[in-house]
Amino acid sequence: MKKINLFLLIIVIFGVFYISVQYFESNKYNFHLNSEKGMLSLKDFIGKKLIVYFGYTYCPDVCPTELALIGNVLEKIPNREKAHIVFISLDPQRDSNLTQTSQWVKYFYPNSTALVANNEKELEKITKNYGVIYEKVQLKDSAMKYSIAHSGEFYLIDEKGKFVKTIKDISYENFYNEIKKFLNE
Repeated sequence: MKKINLFLLIIVIFGVFYISVQYFESNKYNFHLNSEKGMLSLKDFIGKKLIVYFGYTYCPDVCPTELALIGNVLEKIPNREKAHIVFISLDPQRDSNLTQTSQWVKYFYPNSTALVANNEKELEKITKNYGVIYEKVQLKDSAMKYSIAHSGEFYLIDEKGKFVKTIKDISYENFYNEIKKFLNE
């Protein structure tokens, strides 16, 4: 009898593990990206409500403004401890110093993680799955050499790794209401 119970327990554990692995691997919003703590995927954020943003640290205006917006909004929401910002770099070449990129993102909101793709092909796959539009723009006679034009949406993923919605209207009032609703669900 004990052998049968042990056998059934092993089968249940294996089944739960197999189903969770299959879910994350088939989830188009999943990723396998570098962080200062090593390679991370959606399953590493289970239990956290993710606010995903695509940008780059050399961005002169849009990225810092939008990250400051989310930091400001989260500071005003009482249950912000549930929120975790995931910043995915659109510039793996210049954002390859993971410690520096992570510190830059944490400046806007401490509960953040910076992620960087190994190469452009990997980044293209992830941005396509999220619907992010971006393009490298050469800047003649500039010290930056190039800029990256990109869309500026935020993507919400629940604590189980399920995509919830895209926030396109980032006016302060709308953004605040959307984040507050997301954190209270």
